Amino acid sequence: MQFVPQSIDALASILLVAASFLGSFITAAMGIGGGMVLLAAMATLMPAPAIVPVHGVVQLGSNFGRAAILRADIDWHTFLYFGFGAIFGVAIGGSIVVTLSADVLRAGLGLFILYMVWGPKLRFVSSGQTVVVAFGVGASILTMFFGATGAFISSLLNQRGYQPRGLVATHSTCMVAQHTLKIIAFGILGFAFAEWAGLMVLMLVSGFAGTYLGSRVLTRLPAEVFAKGLKVILTFLAANLLASSFGLYALV
Repeated sequence: MQFVPQSIDALASILLVAASFLGSFITAAMGIGGGMVLLAAMATLMPAPAIVPVHGVVQLGSNFGRAAILRADIDWHTFLYFGFGAIFGVAIGGSIVVTLSADVLRAGLGLFILYMVWGPKLRFVSSGQTVVVAFGVGASILTMFFGATGAFISSLLNQRGYQPRGLVATHSTCMVAQHTLKIIAFGILGFAFAEWAGLMVLMLVSGFAGTYLGSRVLTRLPAEVFAKGLKVILTFLAANLLASSFGLYALV
């Protein structure tokens, strides 16, 4: 199995494995944010067409583990309605994403990250299942371009009255559905997952290690300190993506 894809070097591969560890470390402690850190790092170190498909595989493993552990707390009705909408969203997004250039994708990722970090929190009507279907469509269109829509999905689920375990379980299950459909779509579109298989395995292993350690170490420290640090890191990475996409000096 090839652990270093031909399109990146060994140092980039090592940094990606480390980013997977860090992202899972953050998510285990703060509940969200790690996927965005991983996405931003991948967008800096990888070819643009590979970012979202590879990110989807790594995040599928992470979310599947959480969903399996908390399976008794999953709201299956919300999952089914969200998954139904996600089928259409992935199909629509997949028909558009292949027409965009690498620079447009990087610029879009940079702007998306900046909005999720600094933009106003989104609110939605949370009653009924029609909004869940619509949200599944919208979020899954976005995931084909930007990958890390966990915070976007949470903006809906947070308003539906779940207890903490139910919220994490249902959110993880919705993410599993979305990432699975996304991986299938990119496979149909011709993405060569086999080239990245070795690196994805290493990133999945390091992600599990990050989840294990994060749940034991990071939770002992003030959440607001890490929230501020996370904003700084994501802003830096997003600015670097925008600089790269417009042909300006990129720091990494």
